[in-house]
Amino acid sequence: MIQLTARHVVIIGGGIAGLTAGYRLMQHHAAGGEDLICTVVERDCRFGGKIHTDRGEDFLLELGPDSIYTRKQGGVELISELGLDNDVVPVQSGGGTLIWNKGQLVPLPSGFGMGVPADLSAFAKTNLLTTEAKRRALEDLFMPVTPSTGDVSLGQFLRERLGDELVDMISSPLLAGIHAGDIDRMSLDATMPTLRRIYEEHGSLILGALAMIKNMPQPTGSPKPMFINLKYGLEQLVDRLVQLIENFATLLLETTVTRLERTDGGRYRVSLVGKDGNETYLTADAILLMTPANVSAELLQPCGIDTSALRSIRYTSTATISFGYEGDVGVTKLNSSGYLVPRTQGTPVTACTVVSKKWSHASKTGKTLLRCYVGHDGAEAIVDEDDETLVATIRQHLKDTLGITAEPNFIKIQRWYQAMPQYDVGHLEKVREIEASLEGVPGVAVAGAAYYGSGIPDCVRSASRAVENIEAYLKHYSVASKS
Repeated sequence: MIQLTARHVVIIGGGIAGLTAGYRLMQHHAAGGEDLICTVVERDCRFGGKIHTDRGEDFLLELGPDSIYTRKQGGVELISELGLDNDVVPVQSGGGTLIWNKGQLVPLPSGFGMGVPADLSAFAKTNLLTTEAKRRALEDLFMPVTPSTGDVSLGQFLRERLGDELVDMISSPLLAGIHAGDIDRMSLDATMPTLRRIYEEHGSLILGALAMIKNMPQPTGSPKPMFINLKYGLEQLVDRLVQLIENFATLLLETTVTRLERTDGGRYRVSLVGKDGNETYLTADAILLMTPANVSAELLQPCGIDTSALRSIRYTSTATISFGYEGDVGVTKLNSSGYLVPRTQGTPVTACTVVSKKWSHASKTGKTLLRCYVGHDGAEAIVDEDDETLVATIRQHLKDTLGITAEPNFIKIQRWYQAMPQYDVGHLEKVREIEASLEGVPGVAVAGAAYYGSGIPDCVRSASRAVENIEAYLKHYSVASKS
């Protein structure tokens, strides 16, 4: 029998997907799988990607995502595996979502979780919509069923059934905001497949939403929070992963992968440039690409596969502008921890979160922390405004919406350039094309926010699936080498 040496897996990208992949490979190695060595390469000066917590003296501020959605598998399970259950911080309940409309903050009526009316009494009473818009939306109950043929935009699907005003005022800020997307370009099948399913089952979006609410199992005991954070911020998750895998993997920061090449022996040559500018290379048996789709395309181009599907995934830029204040500044009386802004309202702000109301650990008692969001697909120019202009614009908005005129004693601007992948119509077909093209580079897998979901749980699951593919490849590879 041939004695095999350890197999080298290189992970390119040290965000949550890359670190999860390193952790899963470590578990596989520890459980008696293939003998592995691992290298994680990150071009930034820190690990974590968009998960970034600013731990100040008075405030704990998330510069990227501010929560983990508990209804999706992946995030909560990883927290438990890492022994962080005792550090979980639940979102603070209290009040509902507000919508900024014509100079007023108006409560979102209950039952709109999917952007479709599911509480007809609340829908009838809302001041967010005109009488004509309500009448138009109710036509969904009587309209003929149109057979589904292929993917369409989420906006088109909802507009045909519920009308433009409801979609622009409610559905778009609710469903497109989290993606910084344009609801009229977003893929129905990739972002809200449940809507297609309930429509096909009931012949009506409203009837389908009502049935979902009726059939929803009643929780037993104390209800679990829908969103959670961690005692020391979401970067605590990153810190814990790094702590666990640093004795298993070589972790390289401020190092850029410049080229991938297939060698004659079926392995891969990974060219690197470190922060000192020196070039070097690694030889890998398998590669996990946890980079944005366009970066992955550039790296895979020399390997001779079709990268057009990877290149076709678009990204958009966003920014968050956070303000810290001494005292209440008037938000305690607000019956919500924030509000959404429809794109018809003529302001670049898409949402605002009263962070100190949403999270119990985010600020010292008596202090107020706000975070405003700007930039979305089709409206990215605001992100490039200079700091002074950006702050002035947002402060005027906060004066208009919340009446805040106090001087902040803390301001933090975080720009995320080309950071939000857009799931355009036909997105899932693109992903299938990407997966098919990767058959031409055995031992290479991709994962991350660009494919099957952009939230933290999605990225964790994506990384775990990619590692399973690599493990299966290495097992086959080892068997082939022995024979």
